[in-house]
Amino acid sequence: MAEEEKRTFQKRAPSKQVLVKNLNKDLTRVSIVGTIVSKNDKILSFLLDDSTGTVNIIMNDADKFNQIKDGQVVRVFGRIWGDGDDIELQGDIVQDFTNFDLGLYKQVFA
Repeated sequence: MAEEEKRTFQKRAPSKQVLVKNLNKDLTRVSIVGTIVSKNDKILSFLLDDSTGTVNIIMNDADKFNQIKDGQVVRVFGRIWGDGDDIELQGDIVQDFTNFDLGLYKQVFA
């Protein structure tokens, strides 16, 4: 009888749902819903607009980066980098929110 392999998962700190205008260095992991307004293929980054502001998202996974496109509504989970006007996010997870009711979300969350 073969022993079962145990799967291990990396535990991440919980993320806090925020608006771009409320990003600050005191937050560690956040989630933001917004629209991709531009992509930079050279450095695997994209600009996300949630109607309160924009933030640059930097990705490490080229496959995930290539699955997103300009104009797409997404939710990004990531870690804060920088401070003040220089805040960026290291994007860990990007979820497609194309069929998401963004107007209703803004009414409930704002």
